[in-house]
Amino acid sequence: MGALRKTSGDMLQGVKGVYILSFVFQFFWVASNVFSSFLMKVVVDALTHELDDAVYIEQWVVALLSGGRGPSFLYDRLWLIVVALLASAGIGGLIMFGRFRLRASASTKITKNMQMKLYNHMLELPYSEYKNTKAGDLIQTCTRDVDMVRRFMVMDMSQITYTLFMVVLCFSILVSISWKLTLVSLAMFPLLFVYAFFLIKEVRRRYRKTDEAEAELVDKMSQNLDGVRLVKAFNLESREIAEFEKKIAEYRQSFKHEKLLGSFFYGSSDIFIFASRTVALLYGLYLVFQTGPDHITSGTLVISYTFVNMMVWPLRQTATTMSNLGQMLAATDRIQKLLAIPTEDRKAGLSTPISGQIEFSHVCFAYPDEPEVRVLDDVSFSVKKGQTIAIMGATGSGKSTISHLLCGLYPLQEGSITLDGVPISDYSLEHLRRNVSTVLQDPFLFSKSIVDNIKIAHEEASFEQVQYAASVASVDEAIGSFRDGYDTQVGEKGVTLSGGQRQRLAIARTVISGAPILIFDDSLSAVDSATDLAIRAKLKAAQNQATVILITHRYMSAKNADMILVLENGKIVERGNNDELMAQDGIYKKIAEIQTRLA
Repeated sequence: MGALRKTSGDMLQGVKGVYILSFVFQFFWVASNVFSSFLMKVVVDALTHELDDAVYIEQWVVALLSGGRGPSFLYDRLWLIVVALLASAGIGGLIMFGRFRLRASASTKITKNMQMKLYNHMLELPYSEYKNTKAGDLIQTCTRDVDMVRRFMVMDMSQITYTLFMVVLCFSILVSISWKLTLVSLAMFPLLFVYAFFLIKEVRRRYRKTDEAEAELVDKMSQNLDGVRLVKAFNLESREIAEFEKKIAEYRQSFKHEKLLGSFFYGSSDIFIFASRTVALLYGLYLVFQTGPDHITSGTLVISYTFVNMMVWPLRQTATTMSNLGQMLAATDRIQKLLAIPTEDRKAGLSTPISGQIEFSHVCFAYPDEPEVRVLDDVSFSVKKGQTIAIMGATGSGKSTISHLLCGLYPLQEGSITLDGVPISDYSLEHLRRNVSTVLQDPFLFSKSIVDNIKIAHEEASFEQVQYAASVASVDEAIGSFRDGYDTQVGEKGVTLSGGQRQRLAIARTVISGAPILIFDDSLSAVDSATDLAIRAKLKAAQNQATVILITHRYMSAKNADMILVLENGKIVERGNNDELMAQDGIYKKIAEIQTRLA
């Protein structure tokens, strides 16, 4: 329950006043309903001239309506009771309107609070967490689970307070009328709550299973939308539809089992309700025909039965709410599981200027999901400010891991990495990532205009700076050919652009950042060799003070670097400039000869 209190506290930040005020309106709405119902007893007793035998609460109502003149005054003026009924209904309607307005306001703010907390938390998570978490799970937690907790806090908590207020008022009145009738009417409800309590655990389990099945469904849909080009290219539509249909069937089965349990409980709980009402009615009729001290009037029977109904249905709904509690607890478990993941502190650390001198010393690294496999094994090299270093090697040799460590995406495990002689761990992550800019092989573009995508790295950049960065990346001519130029919308993940255009836009984004360390992770694989060389020449002229790391498979891209590293199974097996490596009969020379023959 501690997780529930914490989640509730997070949701109620800034809305506690509105939330509590909605319950105040709830109380007055219940009071107006009880008062209106009690007026019905006054009507019945007035018609049968039994007001003189009224219970003390009815006597107070009669005194209020007659101005203290007594029952005889009302016998001749029944229209006063009708007016009171209409007035009570009108006041109740206004109170209900205010209650729903407040509840709606609290509902939207509660959702906003929790979704913003989850979204902020997700953006602060370490990069490694995203490798082990499905996008569908995250989306499901931020939408369905949050909505389940919100509905419980707004709808079910409202139902609980409504029931509490209604039971307290009706119980007080019923006890004053006939405590025996009250006890008989409520005799079945302890059994109902025991019955509901034992269902909570199963409801919670089934809801969690349904939630996970829906997350799988969302994740599958997300994957297909992301990989729609691949699906189309390999005619995978039929296979993907079949797999999606399988996911739907799994979700449908889980959902059906969850709802069957809810339906069974909802239907079976009616037995307790109808039993309570029947017993109350029969016992009430028995008391009407009694002549002793337990005798009640016809009006008392009507109001007693009315109040019994006003209690039993909310009580039944509260028992159903216990079923919803199981679902809410399962949703809270998922929310707290996400919030329990430690975030990275991007602010703590140094923010001193970085010029671009890099040194790796005996660095070893293994990814958390495969700790026994060393991706980097005793890697050491140094790069001076303004130098260009090329890193080559087969897929899986550890090339991209070097860029991940330089950006602080993973913590260093063994060895040391320094920038300008300062250990990389001493810098704040925010400062480090601002000074180490990476261009990936498949760069991500937001669904915004071209100019907005380029300015992401430097939002205050002028349009002239954007144009200059685009010219350095050799993408300015392509942009000029678009109808809307720099205002062209690139679509979801840049889907409207070619692979080469996306890569060059990402390079322009890096150029405009002005970072002293640039990492190009096979970022020109989608352009021809001539364009590749032209872009690198422009980059060298534009960023002559920047330290550049080229991660590439191309001999032509690496040959002009000041130093070339060749990785194999996480180890540096060759190092030197182009002439030095060509003089050796190693991997680099073989790659150069093969690519030269194929050119």
